[in-house]
Amino acid sequence: MSAPMGCRGGGGSAEPGTGSRKGLFSNIWFWRAVAGVLTAAVILVSCIQFVNLSSAKDFPACPSLEVCPPGWLYFQRKCYYLSEKEADWNSSQSHCSVHNASLLVIGNQQELSFMMKITKQDPWIGLYKRNEEFFWVNGKALDNELIEVKGSGNCAYLESKGASASGCYLTRKWVCSLTINSAR
Repeated sequence: MSAPMGCRGGGGSAEPGTGSRKGLFSNIWFWRAVAGVLTAAVILVSCIQFVNLSSAKDFPACPSLEVCPPGWLYFQRKCYYLSEKEADWNSSQSHCSVHNASLLVIGNQQELSFMMKITKQDPWIGLYKRNEEFFWVNGKALDNELIEVKGSGNCAYLESKGASASGCYLTRKWVCSLTINSAR
């Protein structure tokens, strides 16, 4: 009796189709690996989006890079313009007003320190004398603990050691400040 076809055992050759099964199995493992990587990527992206949405509720958004007009500097929710030209105090304030800003109003010690570092050539700021007292252009009285004004003039400028006052008709560079609207 002869052995059925395909069941012959001689010659040491592998069973027919064995080579194609090996190729088939390697393709299955390849596709399983691809599916695993894609699944992991989808889970990672989902987690990142969840974290971003969660943290957006807990932390205020960072200001965009275009929050200030071109040529203005950003610091602590304010934009600042340092003029290159000189003008008298009133003209300087008018220039700031054109940009919906005012001459610099300093609100705290950090802002004062920042401005002392970046300003040069004693620019006009938004302080003026009314009835022998200094007021900011926003109407608030000067806090003498924040800054003291030396000099006998009616309009103030920032200098390396604080503020001084001189005649408003003199020409100087100036600093405008613009508070960023928090309801964006």
